[in-house]
Amino acid sequence: MAIDFTALLAFYPSYATSGMVTRLVYGESLHSVDTTIGTVVKQACRQYALDRRALANAAHFVSGKRNLVPLPLCVGRTFVPLKVHAPLIDGDSAYGYFLLQAIAKVEAGEGGSMLYLAGGVTLPILQRRSTAMNHLARAALFEKVFWGKRLGAAMGESLLWTPSI
Repeated sequence: MAIDFTALLAFYPSYATSGMVTRLVYGESLHSVDTTIGTVVKQACRQYALDRRALANAAHFVSGKRNLVPLPLCVGRTFVPLKVHAPLIDGDSAYGYFLLQAIAKVEAGEGGSMLYLAGGVTLPILQRRSTAMNHLARAALFEKVFWGKRLGAAMGESLLWTPSI
């Protein structure tokens, strides 16, 4: 199955009877692909001509962190890494990627938070609301700096993301 990153709202790892799969959220539909989340991230980077190492270096420059790097595929399509489950096996990153611009709100819940996406999609995440909001703010800052450097300071002004509370 070809992944349409222009319509994708989220992708995250999940356990299935066949092993690790990646769940793809498109609007109100949910699909699964028999591949790891790392492979999907590599596919996205290849499709949008992004270098993962350069992204990690840029993220380190902006926020001081090289891991959990947001994926700025194009202007207005940045995916934020958020923890979706506790890893049960080695090699499970436990982090999924959610479209920053599609996140309507994050509500505190029992044992984590609820993430509300555009189109009425609700997904549980395994992070406190404050932690999730920090990831969202860091991704918004990274997106602004990343595209601001490439497209000029004037474009960076229109990239401000503001969370709904």
